[in-house]
Amino acid sequence: MDQKSDIKPPEIKLNCCQGRPAPGPVVEGWRQFLRLPEQARKDFWRVLFPALLEPANPANKQRIESFSREYGLEEEAVVSAMRGCDFLLRQASALDMDAAPFRQDLAALSEGDELGAEVILSQYDGAKADLRKAIIQESLADHGKVLVGIDWRVDNVTASDRGAKLNTTVVLLTLRYRENNRVERITLQLTPEAAKQLKLFCDRFSG
Repeated sequence: MDQKSDIKPPEIKLNCCQGRPAPGPVVEGWRQFLRLPEQARKDFWRVLFPALLEPANPANKQRIESFSREYGLEEEAVVSAMRGCDFLLRQASALDMDAAPFRQDLAALSEGDELGAEVILSQYDGAKADLRKAIIQESLADHGKVLVGIDWRVDNVTASDRGAKLNTTVVLLTLRYRENNRVERITLQLTPEAAKQLKLFCDRFSG
């Protein structure tokens, strides 16, 4: 009489996990991805890429619902697949892995199914570049305010309660910065002299 084996399947050690075994939910999530219909897998970046860049965006839920309806899938399966792919991509990007070792990881998880790996690798370089930009921003934000954008306008000050015929050009410079996951603003007024100093700094920094 056959008895169920108590032997666990071998752990899958990955380059993107620095040689450690892949977490169980990640392995299952990748398998869920491989179980998707071929066309759904080929179209998977449509829901995966926005969630990678903006995981807290409420629109992600709507995209998943629409994707699941379109391909007749359970939302739970799609979410599991996304979480597995998300983990693998973030780990590989954090380590700045080239496509070759990442391909080895996906092959180790895929048990001979090459389509899933090809789909993910097709946009890996672009996704990695965007994820590494986010990693840099988050690393800086851990220690204070991070400049994320600049708006400006040039005005001419002709008079004030302090004097007449001033005829002075002033740059209104609004700095947008991120702090504690919020984007704040501060507006500064620059005289032509201050604008020249700022330009000198920018030229030196970028040169």
